[in-house]
Amino acid sequence: MNPKNQFVAGTIEALRRSTAMAGGDSVLYVALGDSVTAGWLEHGVLDSDAAYPALFRRRLAGLFPRAMISVLNGGLGGDNTEGVLARLERDCLRHAPNLVTICLGLNDARSGVEGLTPFRENLAHIVKRVGENGADVLLVTPNTRGDALQNEGTLAEYIRAIRAVAREQAVGLADVYAVYQGWIRAGAAPADLLSNRVSHPTREGHQIFVNALMEFFQP
Repeated sequence: MNPKNQFVAGTIEALRRSTAMAGGDSVLYVALGDSVTAGWLEHGVLDSDAAYPALFRRRLAGLFPRAMISVLNGGLGGDNTEGVLARLERDCLRHAPNLVTICLGLNDARSGVEGLTPFRENLAHIVKRVGENGADVLLVTPNTRGDALQNEGTLAEYIRAIRAVAREQAVGLADVYAVYQGWIRAGAAPADLLSNRVSHPTREGHQIFVNALMEFFQP
């Protein structure tokens, strides 16, 4: 058995039970995040159908073809952990999702190292509340940035905080940032990996998110 299945066991069971027939149970996936999750790409271009939440739903549907799977994109441009906490009930908990992914940090990092403690506390609080609501939770590290927050190591500190919260809260971690770092070590310039050259992944980059999430659902 895939050891990562344990982090989404409830969702996998719901997917196996679900059927796209009258009276069947549906499975709800909520993606919490910022502009990346929302689907902002090049400057001024918003395409939620090209963003990882929609692409991930399609890949899940291919793995569970009988299941009725819905996705609620809870991405909001410019948002951070404080903002997600403020809207958590409205945009997530009241919908009683089966699965919630949380991808934050790109905007929180603008607060510098001084913002690390509140970021970590807020993120842990979000994870705890979502878990107490009955959903499976997957934390997602974001893509790289193409500016000083990347070059000076500030974002890397926030990535370490995300990884630490995943360990402490015993939830799954889809480590997208690690894939981007591999490309950078191979010689890629961070800005070249981004559609707006600052913080938004390319359309191809969204597939990295999908692949990282699908690892939890493979047999």
